[in-house]
Amino acid sequence: MLTEIWTRQSIRRYEDRTVEKEKLEELLRAAMHAPTARNTQSWRFMVIRNRKALDEMTTLQPYTGMMKTAPCAILVMGDQKATDLDEYLYCDCSAAIQNILIEARHQGLSTCWCAVGPRKERIDNFRNYYKLKEDLLPVAVIAVGYGCEDKEIADRFDPDKISYFD
Repeated sequence: MLTEIWTRQSIRRYEDRTVEKEKLEELLRAAMHAPTARNTQSWRFMVIRNRKALDEMTTLQPYTGMMKTAPCAILVMGDQKATDLDEYLYCDCSAAIQNILIEARHQGLSTCWCAVGPRKERIDNFRNYYKLKEDLLPVAVIAVGYGCEDKEIADRFDPDKISYFD
């Protein structure tokens, strides 16, 4: 298995260091290689580097405190014009998010993702703050940066969560 999968963790404290544009582009390239239901490629992305916007994000979603030290974030959205069911957007965006998290680890970056949807008040908060078009559904936001905390790697494999239908 890829080392990046085994060693990826949610990091909540970041160095005061800019993430290179080339690395961000690689994260977005990885995201756009994620599969989507019916190949709609419904994900959309906004890179947020504005310090004030990052600092104020806790007013939009209370569990985004790590944004106060993160140098940037990626808002992952689904385009409601691309599909007839929002449920597909959550699946499509989740696959893109996972690719971002793994590629970030590969690039030597740290991340922490926070759900926005399906909570309507948080969706509305992000739509209003970032002046999103009404057909863009904010699904999650990912803190991205150079982490400054060490965590022990946990093996989360649990055979009790597996069943087989032969």
